[in-house]
Amino acid sequence: MGRPVTRPGPGVERSVRGGSGSAGSSTNGTKGRRARRYAAEGSPSHGWRRWLTWKKVSLAGLGLFLLGVLGVGVAFAMTDVPEANDFSTSQATIVYWADGETELGRFSAENRESVAIEEVPEHVQQAVVAAEDRSFYENDGFDPVGIVRAGWDSLRGGEIAGGGSTITQQYVKNYYLTQEQTITRKVKELFISVKIDQQLEKDQILQDYLNTIWFGRGTYGIQTASTSYFGKNVSDLTLEEAAAMAAILRNPSSYDPTLSEENLQRFTQRFRYVLDGMVEEGWLERATADALVPPQVLPEQKNNTFGGPQGYLLQQVKNELVEIGIDPAEIETGGLRVTTTFDQNAQTAAVEAVKAEAPTENVEHLHIGLAAVRPGHGGVVAMYGGPDAVTQSYNDAVDSIPQAGSTVKPFTLVAAFENDVSLKHRFSGNSGFEAPGLGKPVNNESDRDYGDSVELLYATENSINTAFVDLTMQLGPEKVMDAMVRSGLPEDAPGIVGESGVPNGRITLGTASIPPVQMADMYATLAAQGKQADWFTVAKVTDPSGGVRHEVEPEPEQVIEPDITAEVTYALTQVAENGTGTVAQDLDRPVAAKTGQAEDLGSWFSGYTPQLAASVVYFKSDYANGGSMLSLDGTGGESTFTGGKYPGRTWTAFMKGALEGAEVLEFPERPDLGNDPSPTPRPTVETCPPGTEGTPPDCTPIEPSPTEDPEVDVPNVVGMQQNEAERTLRRAGFQVAVETAETDQAPPGQVVDQGPPGGTTAPPGSTVTIVVAVEAQPESVDVPDLDGMTRSEAEQTLNQVGLVPNFMGNPLGVVVTQSPQPGESVEIGSTVDVRLG
Repeated sequence: MGRPVTRPGPGVERSVRGGSGSAGSSTNGTKGRRARRYAAEGSPSHGWRRWLTWKKVSLAGLGLFLLGVLGVGVAFAMTDVPEANDFSTSQATIVYWADGETELGRFSAENRESVAIEEVPEHVQQAVVAAEDRSFYENDGFDPVGIVRAGWDSLRGGEIAGGGSTITQQYVKNYYLTQEQTITRKVKELFISVKIDQQLEKDQILQDYLNTIWFGRGTYGIQTASTSYFGKNVSDLTLEEAAAMAAILRNPSSYDPTLSEENLQRFTQRFRYVLDGMVEEGWLERATADALVPPQVLPEQKNNTFGGPQGYLLQQVKNELVEIGIDPAEIETGGLRVTTTFDQNAQTAAVEAVKAEAPTENVEHLHIGLAAVRPGHGGVVAMYGGPDAVTQSYNDAVDSIPQAGSTVKPFTLVAAFENDVSLKHRFSGNSGFEAPGLGKPVNNESDRDYGDSVELLYATENSINTAFVDLTMQLGPEKVMDAMVRSGLPEDAPGIVGESGVPNGRITLGTASIPPVQMADMYATLAAQGKQADWFTVAKVTDPSGGVRHEVEPEPEQVIEPDITAEVTYALTQVAENGTGTVAQDLDRPVAAKTGQAEDLGSWFSGYTPQLAASVVYFKSDYANGGSMLSLDGTGGESTFTGGKYPGRTWTAFMKGALEGAEVLEFPERPDLGNDPSPTPRPTVETCPPGTEGTPPDCTPIEPSPTEDPEVDVPNVVGMQQNEAERTLRRAGFQVAVETAETDQAPPGQVVDQGPPGGTTAPPGSTVTIVVAVEAQPESVDVPDLDGMTRSEAEQTLNQVGLVPNFMGNPLGVVVTQSPQPGESVEIGSTVDVRLG
């Protein structure tokens, strides 16, 4: 309850009303007035006016202000400058050709290449400051006037004036914080900006800003953007190009003049705004500014890092960087500079040679691998792994392992010469050669007979299988294997030894499976006079500061005596002059070469000059369905696909281009090892073909013995897996041709038909064609809906359906637009443009 109010009596009231003005009367009068007021308004304890005075309000406001200032000060003091975020410090790793200057490609999570402020011309710096923050050199990290101006422009719909964030604030947001739009992040940005401005020089802030800012087209930083928009380094930008870059910087998607007519108008207007700012700041004369016109901006070049044949080079470089111990994340973000061994001219020659010489008839599933290595060094100067590393990631120059065929016979010569066998020694030349431990008899191509004994040189020129197997059995297969391994063949190469775990006489026929790059490296050992160096593609790696992380200084090992390799080289020059490798004569310089054929499943041509070794292989394989090897017969219209034809022509065309302008060098003089005092002439008389007898040209058919059955039963292989079916038919004495049929009625790899059919008879050695089931492959796919997905989610979704993403916009954002649109049918392997925001 309230305190009771005592009202004054009548006498008092009269006294007040008629007060005489004395002190007592005055006091009593004042009390009377208060009494009347209290009577009307109530007790002082119930009235807000008693305590709510201007004085108190002022004091309270001051207290709150001081408290706010104190709070801001504490918050400012407690806000630390964080470590730079990973996104802002990442740089693209740039890969160069062997010259160390010409860019081959790059790996990047964000396409960025940082540069020092000294590399950025003054007019470029001034243009950016004029566009983004004209008070940059005077403000303390933030600009109150700019904030107010930006707010006012926003209210009145203005668009030309600069934004409220200073260059320092933008730099802090990109370099230290995230892109989230919250009050907390904004306040933190302001505090850090002030501290950064106190700690760093303006040039350092501007440098870091220019290296982190988003420029559109998937680029970050002024250097990468200059390359994209004008095809030049930032150090070479002209004044008008600098103003154009600063204009685009405001919002690349809205100011890139190549995107639309509306963009062009905005760009032109912004270009003038930048120049006016430079005039306003005293950096440019008005007459000069008025005379400048917007420069021509290059349209965006959209490239997939691994697209085309050169994608295999980058793919191999990345694999090799990981092998030498560089973390995959650092490869994408560490700004490394990688100099490769690849020669740009030689690589162009490789691609052009394949285009010019590859067959066009019956080429389904055809693969071509090519590699070239510097002798005595090991550097791979060129590599053709396929037409496109995006659609076929399997590298035919590195990952393929077709059987080597007769291409390894030169290493049998190494073993022979090391064991006092000469090119004039003689060995068996007739088909049907047999020896203990060899297995089934060895035949020459087309079962051709060359006589009971032939000189080793003649056998080399004509790649006579029986002579080389006879030689190998006399030497011991282990010695031949040792020569191959010393020359560069891995000891665990598939097929190098037989099922027994030790090599047999067939090793000289190329039972080992070898990729072209390894074969080229082995031939490089011969070209380098017996000095072996393992092949490689990464020559040097430096970090952004120029520190060397990795550098190869080849130290080849002398694994074969020079006299031995010189004699091998002489034999191979005779192959090019008189034997199966005559196509190489078109090179018009000293050349050593050898052909090779692994039955009908692989065809080779390998060889060298004193300064370059190269190897080419043709084979057929269906990678999409297990990678089974298919017959080359019929490819390019050739009933028998030999190494001296398409592979030889491809090798020669490549070597011509790769060695164009190079000095013509001679091979070392032949030592003529193991001179036989009583040489015998080479056989020159042709023999009749299989199934006939007599002396050419009078060849008559051989009548079959009445007790012999001219035909044998054909095994039924329908329902078997392809590998099992091929083995079954070959063991029965038949050749095998493979065709494929798309079907969902049988699992991939299963034989669904054959001809002649099982249960019938056919001549021994004839061909049985099997039809193998393959899964039907769609040619097109519907584009998935990516709306709202993160970059990684969108990339995974597209990859799952065989499409290639091309990201644009903020990499930390989500998908806002895409082209082609969701549901649109496109070819597998197509690119989808994805904008993140």
